[in-house]
Amino acid sequence: MPVVPHRVRALDRAAARALDRLAEAAEVLVPVECAVCRAPGSSLCRGCRMLLRRSCARPFEASSTAPLLGPCLPVTAAGRYAHELASCLLAFKDGGRTDLAPVLAAGLATALRAAAPSWPPGPVLLVPVPTAPSALRRRWFDPVLVLLEDCARRGVLPTGTAVAGHLRHRGGVLPGPAQKRFGRAGRRTRQAGSLRAVVPAGARCVVVDDVLTTGATLAEAARALRAGGADVVGAVVLAAVRPPAVPLTADSRPAPPGAGEYRL
Repeated sequence: MPVVPHRVRALDRAAARALDRLAEAAEVLVPVECAVCRAPGSSLCRGCRMLLRRSCARPFEASSTAPLLGPCLPVTAAGRYAHELASCLLAFKDGGRTDLAPVLAAGLATALRAAAPSWPPGPVLLVPVPTAPSALRRRWFDPVLVLLEDCARRGVLPTGTAVAGHLRHRGGVLPGPAQKRFGRAGRRTRQAGSLRAVVPAGARCVVVDDVLTTGATLAEAARALRAGGADVVGAVVLAAVRPPAVPLTADSRPAPPGAGEYRL
């Protein structure tokens, strides 16, 4: 089992203390419960916190499970999108549980540090995939950017990296139902051309997102950055979905048994 860097462990401990303090303060006005098991009195109880930490302790290469990712884009994931990690991410993104940001940022920092040795030497820009405008209006915050900014504020980003919001959604793109309702071909078509980038020519970039499913979003982000003159050297996500990444439809084919499966 790889050793977690000292500063990331420190971030994890700080996140635990912050969650406890927030829970104590909020309990006076609003009952607080664990985002995973619903136990009262804590934003994330000790048992679920340990399981979440364990689920992000072994970052892995996840590109082989994303059929729409395209070639030449290695992806490092902190953990599998399941159990405690999935529950915390859903609560954070769609339940307004921003109190979970520190502990999720610790997992993302672990994945970034695991991926960093494979990047070329020199400065690297960490470019978050932006939240769609409709989701931003609903959530009032950009989840991936919040996690990256938390890592930067605590000083646990890999050396030589900086957060840069160089990606934007094009106006009038991505109407209709949420992307998770589409099959593979639908996701590919829906994402194509949806992003644009304004980035210094020749800049080395790593795309950062929350969840890897088919890879359509990361592929579009990499395309936009390369079209803007950047060198995309990889991608990092907090969680990767086990194949098949989306429900099988007429435009989807089942993955071979055990393809790309990672076992803890």
